[in-house]
Amino acid sequence: MASTYSTSLGIEKMATGDQSGAWGTTSNHNWDILDRISAYTTVAITTNANTATLTVREASPGSGTENLQDGMYRVIKFTGALDSTCTVTIAPNTAKMFFIIINATTDSGSSGPYSLILTQGSGANVTVGNGKSSVVYCDGAGGGAAVTDALNDLQIGDDLSLVSDSAVINMGADDDITITHVADVGLKLKQAGATGDGKPFILTLQTGELDIAVDDVLGQIDFQAPDEGAGTDAILVAAGISAISEGNFSASNNATKLSFKTGASAAATEKMYITSTGNVNMKNTATTDDTPMVVTLQTGEVDVAADDVLGKIAFQAPDEATGTDAILVAAAIQARSEGDFSASSNATSIDFMTGFSGVAATRMSLTSAGTLNLNDNILQRANLQDYAEVTNAIGATGGGTQAIDLSLGNSVSATVDTNANTFTFTNPTASDEACSFTLILTNGGSQTVNWPSSVDWAAATAPTLTSSGVDVLVFITIDGGTIWHGMAASLTSS
Repeated sequence: MASTYSTSLGIEKMATGDQSGAWGTTSNHNWDILDRISAYTTVAITTNANTATLTVREASPGSGTENLQDGMYRVIKFTGALDSTCTVTIAPNTAKMFFIIINATTDSGSSGPYSLILTQGSGANVTVGNGKSSVVYCDGAGGGAAVTDALNDLQIGDDLSLVSDSAVINMGADDDITITHVADVGLKLKQAGATGDGKPFILTLQTGELDIAVDDVLGQIDFQAPDEGAGTDAILVAAGISAISEGNFSASNNATKLSFKTGASAAATEKMYITSTGNVNMKNTATTDDTPMVVTLQTGEVDVAADDVLGKIAFQAPDEATGTDAILVAAAIQARSEGDFSASSNATSIDFMTGFSGVAATRMSLTSAGTLNLNDNILQRANLQDYAEVTNAIGATGGGTQAIDLSLGNSVSATVDTNANTFTFTNPTASDEACSFTLILTNGGSQTVNWPSSVDWAAATAPTLTSSGVDVLVFITIDGGTIWHGMAASLTSS
């Protein structure tokens, strides 16, 4: 009776009475096959070949002959230089085997390196990337035979350790997503497969809930030092970010707020949140006196010069359908430096800006000295109490022409001392506004005093001033200084 052979490895099974005197030789051939089952080998692929065959056993083994093949090894490292992907056919297609395959091929040109495709029939194939390893098995189903990755849907019963620094977990058919260990630091997540614009790495936190109700947490990131030796509060969650539903989800609603939590002497609690409509709410949860919520806007400038903006809050309706002026910044508040900053100066003004038919412009400023400048704008329905006016104290006139500059104050004092004096009035308000000032004049009658021709006195006659004493005069214009109405409020005042 003739020998038979095992399906996968072609181990010869001698019949009774067969191969008299040759059993030892045939048995040794079989032991050589079994020896390879637990061993490793390298297989060199012909340079630039795009196909290769990994033979597990001869299709028709010869009785009493050696039947050793590379495919009998369990661990196979493929080497050789390739210029394209190479398909490796496992033969015969009836062999039911498993392998640990290592793709150690190199690039013979400059477009690789290349993958290996393992196939056995018309069924599924497995691709082993360059520099990668796979555990595969063949079903030996003949013409429709398939090769399968044994580690698909891998389940690990306990801990998994990647024991080398800079270890990388590659994800995707083309390794487009990577998670890389950064020694003594943490992890680096990267979108490695797309280099064009608009290809960020996206990390999505999902809940498996089927019915989202108000205040359900959809995802959360917590920050904690659980190994802190002090224990108690020290090991509680110290900060966190949560996405929390604002109401029941529906086909037309997924309103969610983003909650920011920090801790001080307890588990972290919410201190700020952004609602689904974009509103920002911040709260200082400290209950002791003088613990307000503080928001600081900082500039990164290293040399602040005059008129540099240190921080700004702008108000805008950029989606207004009418466009043009409607979508410009409509109002703003900004902090603006008044001069070069130095070790002894950080003088800054707060500008209040509004728009009318254009970008918001400064309408009012509060200077570092506390001066409120309305920039010739209207102060409406003001109720003033305990106020004073700045006096422009000219002092001795010294004769000649003396300008009374109204930008320096609407209360003016002066002393006539030598020679004739000619007064001029400058910088009144616009012609559609009333402008007035009071002049407290000492010794006005001691010298000749000439008034601007625009002054209209009662009866067209200037008052006679006191030569040694004080006179109080008032001047009013409503046309920008074209005509000044002059009057003596008090002569020889004491």
